[in-house]
Amino acid sequence: MKTIWIIDHYSSEPKYGGISRQYDFAIELSKRGYKVIIISSGFSHYTHSYIGLSNNQNFFISQIDDNAFYVYLKTTKYKSNNGFGRMFNMFSFMFATLRYYNQFAKKLGRPDVVEGASVHPLSWIAAYSISKRYGVRFIAEVRDFWPEMWLLSNERKSYDPMVIFFSIVEKWAYRKADKIVYSLLYGDNYLHGKLKIPRDKILLIGQPLNCERFDEYAATKVNIVPEKVKQFMQNSFVCIFTGYYMEYEGVYVMLKAAVLLKERKIPVKMLFLGSGKEAAGMNEFVKDNSLNNVMIGERVNKEAIPSLLRHADICMAHAATKESKQTLIYGMSKNKINEYMYSGACIIFGREDENDPVARSGAGFVIKPYSAVEFANKIEIVYKMSEEDRKQFGENGKKYMRQYHNTCILTDKLISVLEP
Repeated sequence: MKTIWIIDHYSSEPKYGGISRQYDFAIELSKRGYKVIIISSGFSHYTHSYIGLSNNQNFFISQIDDNAFYVYLKTTKYKSNNGFGRMFNMFSFMFATLRYYNQFAKKLGRPDVVEGASVHPLSWIAAYSISKRYGVRFIAEVRDFWPEMWLLSNERKSYDPMVIFFSIVEKWAYRKADKIVYSLLYGDNYLHGKLKIPRDKILLIGQPLNCERFDEYAATKVNIVPEKVKQFMQNSFVCIFTGYYMEYEGVYVMLKAAVLLKERKIPVKMLFLGSGKEAAGMNEFVKDNSLNNVMIGERVNKEAIPSLLRHADICMAHAATKESKQTLIYGMSKNKINEYMYSGACIIFGREDENDPVARSGAGFVIKPYSAVEFANKIEIVYKMSEEDRKQFGENGKKYMRQYHNTCILTDKLISVLEP
């Protein structure tokens, strides 16, 4: 039995609300006879709280399947996702991984291959160091191109010390890696087109969705949906947004669309479930505009999401920054878009890419970003459709997800990378 180590700072079991990419792969790999160890931070990036026992011990192990385990490391805490606290947490995770890997290796077994997953590149340093220690292959997974994304969004300049540092780490990791896995749809344009990495060294593996688990949770987890949310949705045409309350996520665009729909006397409701710095401003907007048809809720248990989305008529999404249209030129890697596409609802997505899978699959509409009028118009069109026509969007989305993003299909691709 081959043992795979995956070092991914922000991964966790779904019940803890983190990124479930590695969880889904681990379960499927375990079924196929592999042993999988996922090393992640015990401090949640999403709830800003410690997972399980990770606040009072160096690490703890959680078994998720016969041959699959999480190792949650104790790392520093932080209050803001944009501050120095988060940066300290990244370094804390890297150092904790390098400090304690020998201890959990004795408990769970040494690796035959080590994958380092980068939302940030420090995971690569830890993964490569461990792979060298055991003389095994190193796989670099990249979900966001740091520091390229900073430059595209104008968040930092090329002479910024952090840009210089992460650029050095990035190029070093790509050179050392036996294989590079990327999840951004157009990532080839960066890795091969800009950095000139040979195509046979890189492979696109998008975000997986365990369709069977989604169906199961949709049917069985309705009891963990907050009661006030169920009451708000009852017997209504509902547009749902889940995720971060941030301007680039289009939350104010959607709220302005709600004002327009109210003026047009279109009886739809908007439900927002998430967290973020715009929460107070959103609630103020709702109050100032007397939007009785809008609910701004808190983040809910991730296991409740399938049940919630199955009761949506429209799922709303937005991804664009006003500062630069170049920010997302390499595509996106969002779990929630997969969930939206498998929900059975129509999707309305504010996005600069007319070839986005939402549009290409027929799962909904991709519209001009930051346009409340476009959002309102498309919601009104879907509201006035027949139920049969609305359902077709959902069927198109489900078909696309089963064909291209179901976990079992993407695991086949991952195995081709993990095996020499």
